[in-house]
Amino acid sequence: MRASRLVVTLAAGALVWATPLSGQGYRVRLDARYQGVSYRGVMLDSIPIDAAVLSGDGSYFTSDGFAANCPQAAEYCTYFRSGPELRGHPIVTTVAADVWGFGVQGLRFSSKARVGTDLASGDIWPGVNPELQLLEGFLEYSAGPVVAQAGRTHVTSRLGWTGFDGAKAEVRPLGRKLKLLGYGGWGLARGVALPVTSSALNPLDDLQPRDRQIIVGAGAGWAVTGVFGQAVWQREIDPGSDDLVSDYLNFDVDFRPSDNLNVTGGAYYDLAAGLWGTANAQATYIAPRGMGRLTLGARRYRPRFDLWTIWGAFSPVAYNAGFGSLSLSPVGGLELRTSGEIYEFDDAEADRRFTQIESDGWRWTLGASYNGMEAWRFHSNYWVDRGPGSRSVGVDALATFIPVDDLYVTAQVERLVRPLEFRFNEADVWSAGLRLDYETAQGVRINAELRRYEEVRERLDASYVNWDQWRLNLGLSFAFGTDTRGGGLHPAILRIPTGRGIR
Repeated sequence: MRASRLVVTLAAGALVWATPLSGQGYRVRLDARYQGVSYRGVMLDSIPIDAAVLSGDGSYFTSDGFAANCPQAAEYCTYFRSGPELRGHPIVTTVAADVWGFGVQGLRFSSKARVGTDLASGDIWPGVNPELQLLEGFLEYSAGPVVAQAGRTHVTSRLGWTGFDGAKAEVRPLGRKLKLLGYGGWGLARGVALPVTSSALNPLDDLQPRDRQIIVGAGAGWAVTGVFGQAVWQREIDPGSDDLVSDYLNFDVDFRPSDNLNVTGGAYYDLAAGLWGTANAQATYIAPRGMGRLTLGARRYRPRFDLWTIWGAFSPVAYNAGFGSLSLSPVGGLELRTSGEIYEFDDAEADRRFTQIESDGWRWTLGASYNGMEAWRFHSNYWVDRGPGSRSVGVDALATFIPVDDLYVTAQVERLVRPLEFRFNEADVWSAGLRLDYETAQGVRINAELRRYEEVRERLDASYVNWDQWRLNLGLSFAFGTDTRGGGLHPAILRIPTGRGIR
């Protein structure tokens, strides 16, 4: 926390310091979001076992009709009833700043921080602890084919977003056809800009590391006519025990034999477990003049867990899937689309002599959009998802009205029906919302949304929880700084490539 506050303070100081220096520039973007939300949970309660009512099928209920769990030889039965209504008012502000022109050619400072708090009393809404998070904060030096960063930065790969406090360097020789990458430092937890030792992530489980993991990685990529490929190795180590946290090797390939056809694929290999992980391959054909798009592919998904967690002990199995999507534009402004996927889980090798277990499923979506009118936009989807343990059917419709330039008024309605197996509980959720988006000539964006949720749950007992609620969302974002046109930006920023190239 102290380090985060220090870096954010240094970023603010750099902006103030930047103003009087000749040739120096800066750019700041501010984004603020507010929500007014309410929700209700359930509370665990109990009654003496002799106060429970035994039904004809052997089930137990409370005297007022709540289903109860009464273990043999227990003195009490447990059951769930509605909890109190909780109201939260979270507000989150993100500040991103770039400063360049320090007198060293190719040097810039970049930072992004998030401040969040709940205006309601009590710890109601998740995700606002800690209140201050440093998402990025690094110095970057760019000179010809070399780009180096030091501070809080990240890399992206098939494993997703990986953040760390350390250094990263890229070298792109041979006219940017080759990329060599190396990085290392103290890692952040997966998917968040917090160390794995942060109290905000506790309790993950009893085995949460006491020391931040050390992360190292290296990679190489190449780009020739129509072909891009890369391989990245990444290892994480617990410095307290010298044990592995994770060890992966990633592969990606992107092949474009023509302007209308693109083939992509990749996979990662878990070196610690000796297993192939998530992999995919797909081909996309784009019809001339934007008349349509066809995608066909296959993928294999395997859950991955850091070795310090307990989840790997449950031996989660992978599933294999085939998927496809098709979109057509027969007339101007009209798009018709459909997509689908079938999948099947690997054999869990569990004893199932006395029961039949489903291991496959499918999902399908049908949709249409129309943008052929000057002031109106229409969008609708229908989807079905049938998998092991659950089902869902849904439909949504959206209409956007543009009365004047830069003002969008959007109305949406959605319904989701979720019958669940192994539970006497079926949910039918309706949602309707009205949203306004407006951007001023100065680049200030304002949005507001009011949304209503109504849910009906069909149960055999009295344990009905009223989860109907209103939600209010407000947003404001704007950017300011020196003029980015012409010579406003540093040459290091202007050299960032556009279009296709090595990633």
